[in-house]
Amino acid sequence: MLHKSLMSSNKHVSPGTLFVVLAAMCWGLAGGIGGILTAEGWSSLVVSFYRGIIGLLFVFLWLILRPNNSGLANWRLWFWSVIAGVGVAGNFAFYFRSIAEGSVAVAVTLMYCAPV
Repeated sequence: MLHKSLMSSNKHVSPGTLFVVLAAMCWGLAGGIGGILTAEGWSSLVVSFYRGIIGLLFVFLWLILRPNNSGLANWRLWFWSVIAGVGVAGNFAFYFRSIAEGSVAVAVTLMYCAPV
């Protein structure tokens, strides 16, 4: 039996749901594009670098659109952001390296089994 809320005819989609769907689509596209680029001879580090730069551009765009209370004056935010950036860059580098050495399917399996 379906839950009553699932059967309602409300067609409204919240912005949060839309952002999650867009993020999942972009994440999936990034692995496929990374696989294509590494198959064309691009280094996994170069692919990771460009992915990071594109992400940084989106962050700057977000800060331009919503400049209030960004926290950019907080030195602790900068410190932890640098540490997180190095971790994410390493993650992406190894992710694209595993795509280059194996396949997208193997890379995704390794990526999501890592927390286990």
